[in-house]
Parts: sequence; C-alpha cells; structure tokens
Amino acid sequence: MFPSVETGTLAGHPFVRTGDGPRTLVVIPGLNDPLHTVGDSWWFPRLMAVYLGRYADTHTAYMVSRPHGIQPGTTVADMARDYEAVLDALDAEETPVDVMGLSMGGFLLQALAASDDRVDRAVLGLSAARLGDEGRAVVERWRDWGERGRWGPIYREAYGIVADGVLARVLQTGSVGYDLLYDPVDPQDFLVSADACLAFDGRDLLPEMDCPTLVVGGDADVFFTAADYREAVGALPAGTLAMLRGAGHESVIEHPDAFDGSIRRFLRD
Repeated sequence: MFPSVETGTLAGHPFVRTGDGPRTLVVIPGLNDPLHTVGDSWWFPRLMAVYLGRYADTHTAYMVSRPHGIQPGTTVADMARDYEAVLDALDAEETPVDVMGLSMGGFLLQALAASDDRVDRAVLGLSAARLGDEGRAVVERWRDWGERGRWGPIYREAYGIVADGVLARVLQTGSVGYDLLYDPVDPQDFLVSADACLAFDGRDLLPEMDCPTLVVGGDADVFFTAADYREAVGALPAGTLAMLRGAGHESVIEHPDAFDGSIRRFLRD
C-alpha cells in the first residue's frame, strides 16, 4: 500500500514528500538520479515514498532530485549550492532539517553541510569522501556506456549492485523492456554527474561539517572500501560510523533493518 504522497518542485528541484513528523528530512539521491528523477513519471515518486515511509513517524520526509539541464562542467559544489535554495524553500532557519545523502548524494551533502549550518544532522548513506578504485572503474564504465547511449548495461549492472539474488535478476530482466521504451529525459545530466562524481574529493570538506554526522557503510561495498568509510569518520568533528558487515551498496534494499535501524536511532536521538 502506497503512503500519502505529495509531489512538486522546491527551488526548481522535483520532490516527493510523505509523512507528517515534527522534523524535516531531506534525502539527496545518488548518481543514477538523472536517469529517472522523482518528477519524470507518476509511479516513481510513489515508489520512493514507500522508502521515505521508513522515517515518516519522526519526520516529514522529502526526496529531492536534481533538475534536468545540468550544464557541462557543473561540479558537486555547484549542485550543493542549488540545494541551499531547497533549504531556503523549506524555511530551514525556522525548522530543523536533517539531510541524508545516498551514495553520490553524500558527496553533495558534504559540500552542503560544510558551508551551510542549517543542516542539523547529516547522514552519509553508503558514501565516503571519494570513490575507491573499484568505484571509479564502475563510474568510468557507466560514463562510457552513457556517452554511447547504452543505457541498458548501466541499468543491469546497477541493479546487480543494489540488489541480490532473485530480486536483482527480476530487476535486470525488467530493465530490458524499460531500456527499449524509454531514454533519460536529458542524457547529458548523467554524463555531467558522472564527471562531477569522479572529480570529487571531500577530504577537505569533512572537517568543516560541524553537525552530528552518521556514516553508514558496508564492508563489501563496490564503490567505497571499509578503509574509505573509516577515513571519512576520522575526519569528521562529530562523526559516528555504522559499519554493516558483509553488506555493500545493496544495503538500502536488502538489509533495511540494519541500514535504516542505525539511521533511525541516530535521527531519533
């Protein structure tokens, strides 16, 4: 059953909102956001609202995509400045805003929280200061496929990373039909985002994040190593690490109790 859903835009950013908790949570999605934002269909924001519902008892929860039409050369810092306007639209001066960045969204959160003290609490969900070597290879491969308009291989490899077993195979099979019927609204958005992701290094930003920050990582992650996660926490003034043993980038889907449990405790406390 789908929870109640509101969609629209905040400072030009498509969003989906659910829940009526007393605090506000903004979720910044990862690298694949441009391939299908929460403003690109009627069904996708409702699916994302199911995920946001995990936090809806304590928060009014938003997932906020990036707008289409990202200009070549746009950096993570540039995208983060655009999210400052989202905080303006949410009147973050008056209402405490917690922000969670998922994967590349965590890069944006590092740049945002390092310069904007309206971020009350931060969660780097499956995100460290920079891509590991294996993660760089994956993003470079996806960028190459995207430049050649080969979106299907990106979908299939991504589903194999974010899900396991039968679910991964179902998603990969379904992606074949999706790839035949739909192209990204603006393919350039993905290429620019991949470039920004590859260029990002947040090691100088982490010490500037004064807010309490939870880093949730998996020690079997494709994009970041366990050492990458520990390095990030060590650089944070008020950092806490939740390391998921034997888990990787599939944790959001495959290990919700462990992934969300640590986040819910952090946000509640």
